[in-house]
Formats: sequence, structure tokens, C-alpha cells
Amino acid sequence: MLFEPTTIAGPARLIGETLKSHYAQDPLPIFKLAGIDPKRLDVSGARYPYSAMQKLWQAAIDATGDPCFGLVAGRNIRPTTFHALGFSWIASRTLLESLQRLIRYTKLLSTAPIQLNLVKENDCWMLEDHALHEGLRDAHPAVADAFFMGVVALCRQAKDAHFKAQEVHFCHPDHGQASTYTDAFEAPVYFDADCDQIYFDAATMEALLPGDNLELALVNDRIAEEYITALDPTNIATEVRKLLIELLPSGEASQQHIAVQMNRSLSTLQRQLANEGTNYKEIREQTRQELAEQYVREGRYSLSQIAYLLGFSDQSNFSRAFRRWTGHSPGHYGNH
Repeated sequence: MLFEPTTIAGPARLIGETLKSHYAQDPLPIFKLAGIDPKRLDVSGARYPYSAMQKLWQAAIDATGDPCFGLVAGRNIRPTTFHALGFSWIASRTLLESLQRLIRYTKLLSTAPIQLNLVKENDCWMLEDHALHEGLRDAHPAVADAFFMGVVALCRQAKDAHFKAQEVHFCHPDHGQASTYTDAFEAPVYFDADCDQIYFDAATMEALLPGDNLELALVNDRIAEEYITALDPTNIATEVRKLLIELLPSGEASQQHIAVQMNRSLSTLQRQLANEGTNYKEIREQTRQELAEQYVREGRYSLSQIAYLLGFSDQSNFSRAFRRWTGHSPGHYGNH
């Protein structure tokens, strides 16, 4: 592999703190066993090889004898664990926006080919993680435990301590600890599932958060974007996004036109985006949604002007797209 996937150092720091505080274990020998340099934990933006992090999770479980170590660590996640994304999460307008940011900036957490999906099903929002069964079969089950527990922990920090998921599904078995999982999530938990999924009440996810702060969220979004770009200065998706922002109002933002602007053939652009795990349609959708939410919240433009700025043919098409993205009409969202 030319470039080994990496993981931000926050989870390694979390593992070390959990070993010390909850299990009274010295983390240094465990870090050494996994090939993790503890000196890098205090370096801002530091990262570790993805493979070493999988060894660290297993080493922590072996040392503690606790198959639910991931749940314990996940409960201790705080915004700094996720770098700038954590602060954007807390400053988001709604928990739905927090999850949308999580998907947008997944590469900040890990450059491994993780695929997160967020889907509305009836009165629920479902977050689905394909990491453990699509190209990452070496991912440790404790990662899924800590990740979903961490999502709930951050939601509780952003909203209130009583926040709960509706139900949780894991691909892995229950390790004979089903009741421990149920107690931790305060929700039904199912095992040996086809996919890792966590369900949330839609009304709760779409409700305004007490820490809603657009300026703070956008500042940290920019930090996250710059951090991700710095991981790969040749990132094609980032360049496509910048051109979309520039070209959407002109109506000249087709994939073919973008390819010409980047001095590439259409097939070359498509191949390069596929190598980065994305495509033009996905980038355009994410860019439009992000700008739409920002424009509606700022209130500087009319809906027809926003539709124009985002390259929609008319306001009705924009309104339908906005409802699909957020679950609300632009007018309701702006006054929510």
C-alpha cells in the first residue's frame, strides 16, 4: 500500500486515559506493544497508522480483560477527541447538523475507506457505518463500540444528559455482555447484525441546540477542511469543491466543465474521484447542502437568490432539495 491509512491521535489519547482512570493500568507498556509512540499524543493534529490503532484496541482489551472496553472509552469522548469536528459538533444548530458534519469530515478522524450514511426512516434518523464489513475487515469491534458510544456521548454534551438512541445494531456478537450494552446505551441493542447502525428520534435530532453558534461552527469547519486538505495536498475532491462554489451561480458547474477547468478528461476526473472514495454528484450534493444551510441561516438572500447561487433552475427545485437534506422547508428552517 503506497499510503497507509491513518487515524487522528485523539482516540489513542482516550484509550490511554481510560486505561489509567478506569482500570488503574499503566498505558505505556500497552502503547509500546501496539507500536504507538506516546510522545506524539501531545502534538496538535498528530496521527497514527490505522493498523497500529487496531492493535492498540486489542492490546487494551487483553490488558484489562474487558470485552466492553470500547464502551467505557466511548463514554469518555469529549469534543477535543475529534479535533475541530468536535467543536463544530457542539456549536451546530441541531444534532442532525452534527451528524452531517461527522459524515462530511470523516477523513479527519480516519483516512481508511470508511463509509458513513445518514438516512431518514419514518420518524427516525439512522446513522450507518459500513467500516467493519466493506474493505475494513481488520477493524476491531471495539472501534464500533467506542464510535457509537462516543456519538451518544457527544449528543448528550451538546443537548442534555438524558439524550438516548432509540436502538443500536452491531455486526459483532454480544461477548456474553448484552446487558452491559443495553445499560450503556439505555436502549435496545442487537448483535450479529448485517450492518452497524444507530437510530435516533427525528424530532430530537432536528430540535434547536442550546449551544447553536453559527460563527463558531463555521470557523471550526474551516479548520477541519484545512486539516483534511493538509493530509493530502493533491486531494482532487477538495479542488472540485472549490470550483463548484465558484461556478454554481453561473450554471457552468457540470462535471464536464469542472474537468476542463482542472485540465483533465472527464474519465480521468471520474477515476481520480473514485480513488478518493467519492464522485462528482456526491461532492456537488454536499457542497450545495452546506452552502444552502449557511445562506438560509444568515438570512442575507431571498430563497430565489439562494436557488440561483446554488445553480438550481428554480426556487421550487431548491426547496425540494432543501427538505430532502434537512427534513424542513427553507422558511421553517430559517425561523426554527
